[in-house]
Amino acid sequence: MRNTSPPVFGCWFLELVLPGPYREAILGDLIEEYSLRIESASRFTASRWFWSQACRSLPPTVWSALRSRDCLISMSTAMGAYVLMRMLEFVANRVIGTLVSAGPTTHVVLAPIVFLTATAISGYVAARIRRGATIFLALMVMATVAVAIYEKVCTIPVPWWYEFGFLTLGPLSVIIAPKLFGRLKQHGAVT
Repeated sequence: MRNTSPPVFGCWFLELVLPGPYREAILGDLIEEYSLRIESASRFTASRWFWSQACRSLPPTVWSALRSRDCLISMSTAMGAYVLMRMLEFVANRVIGTLVSAGPTTHVVLAPIVFLTATAISGYVAARIRRGATIFLALMVMATVAVAIYEKVCTIPVPWWYEFGFLTLGPLSVIIAPKLFGRLKQHGAVT
């Protein structure tokens, strides 16, 4: 008997980005069709079909969701979480500045830790308030980092991967932290 489960990452991604009213119906239809296709085709062909359908269903579904009231609530939740993130960064930088001599090298070393911690916490808070808010928050974090890179906020020379790390890991920590903390909570590791 063949394994008929669709790509796990694809399902997780769709659960994350599809709006609530459409999530179960679209994902259910895709999984059902994938199961039928894998019986008559190779796993690669069925997976390719699954990904193409997932990518095709996203734009109209997301556009429809953007026009809804839920989208506005998610955006405002993301704005609140973004303000929380910036406040956490500000407080952490002030505390670090009083405890450690705040030279440029110290800042370059500690900035990723502070940034990723603040983005993870704000992503978790946003997800607890409103599930769809994490996507908007991740986009806001990405835009902020892109502007900071363009404006050359970091005054000392850093390698390309340092800035690229902020650009990729920041939004990822916003999206992944709620899932990670949710799993830890389910297993009883976090109270």
